[in-house]
Amino acid sequence: MRKQHILIVALALLATACSSSTGGPTTTSSTSSLVITTTSTTPPTTSVMAPPLAASSIEIWVPGVLVSQIRDTAAAFEIDTGIGVDITAVEMDSLLDQLLADPASGPDAFIGPHSWLTVLTSAGIAEQLTVGSEVAAGALDAVTLRGIRFGAPLALDTIVQFRNADSLATAPSTIESFIAGCPDGENLGPCLLLAPDSVAGHYPFITGPGGYIFGADEFEGWDAQDVGVDSAEALAGGLILQEIVDGAGILGNGNSTVVDRFIAGDAPLLWGDSTTLSALTAAGTRFTVERLPTIAEVNAPTPIEVIVGWVNAFSPGKEASVIFVSDYLAAPSSADSIALTLGLAPVNVGFDTDPNLAPFIESARTGHPIPTIFEAEYAWEQLAAAFDDIRSGVGATEALGDAAIAIRNAPGPAIPAQDEDG
Repeated sequence: MRKQHILIVALALLATACSSSTGGPTTTSSTSSLVITTTSTTPPTTSVMAPPLAASSIEIWVPGVLVSQIRDTAAAFEIDTGIGVDITAVEMDSLLDQLLADPASGPDAFIGPHSWLTVLTSAGIAEQLTVGSEVAAGALDAVTLRGIRFGAPLALDTIVQFRNADSLATAPSTIESFIAGCPDGENLGPCLLLAPDSVAGHYPFITGPGGYIFGADEFEGWDAQDVGVDSAEALAGGLILQEIVDGAGILGNGNSTVVDRFIAGDAPLLWGDSTTLSALTAAGTRFTVERLPTIAEVNAPTPIEVIVGWVNAFSPGKEASVIFVSDYLAAPSSADSIALTLGLAPVNVGFDTDPNLAPFIESARTGHPIPTIFEAEYAWEQLAAAFDDIRSGVGATEALGDAAIAIRNAPGPAIPAQDEDG
């Protein structure tokens, strides 16, 4: 059985959120007193009629930071169905190993990243779910395998553009325009701030012209043997990046972070994710959020990370858990609240109350879910090295070619040793 250990930003946020728990998992019932928070969860506008379900209660494992948020949703579910919900705060970095070791003893439902999709389905743990049509297409793709949806998207993260409108009044229409400096009628010098080690930030240079990391596979979603990092389309995007670097149109960390350099006014554009949004908001910086400019005449596809509500297929309370996750936890009001609590973007396309979050949704419509196969983590490491090389002056063809060779020769997952009898 292959274990998935892709370390994505969303999982890191979940692990951090849970790290404040001490003394092991803590469980709270949906009937406990509610904790007042700055973001409330509204129950579904229409009640779901209670089916004849056998379970008297179900258990869901969640990051500790979400406990109070999910209590409201659990209370509405209990009122409608008579089934209680026990909410257990757990460490996300150990949850997957616990499930794989003994799924029958695991929770009825749980929250985790979409990067678990392949390993959960391979182990038969992920139950099929029905997801509302209001969810952004890229987020739906992240939980879909063989045409079947196995999870309910709750929150997402991707790359967007932050612009200092005081320095650059109009957003550039194309990424290629960065080659000649910021295109607003004046030569402002470097236009874009992008951390050299940000694979997600450089990803559009590969995928925009039509390149890819892994090709599609009917059963696992991605084919680790079909590597497109050195395809003609990917190399074309790499050469665009190389031209921007050669023209000094892009800046990295320097002696600070790219966020600090943006705040200091070193360049008017910054590409970043939801953590960037939080940092700029906390600093009180004036900025505009927008999706990335086009590249090769198409909207630049960005990588998507999704936080998902899963149902354990081994659960005796599976039927009740499917209803809870699909109709209550993933309801727009509940999912939006979960996203904001995690500091991520909502998955629902109708979420347009905050102009800072709308570009995340727009990007997710055409974005690509980060691959969930084992080899993806190794590929990410090789791409990080390739982009760093290009930013350091190495030719794009050489850097991406070396990365493709390394990815094709990626080490496989560790296979436990067996004794002579086994």
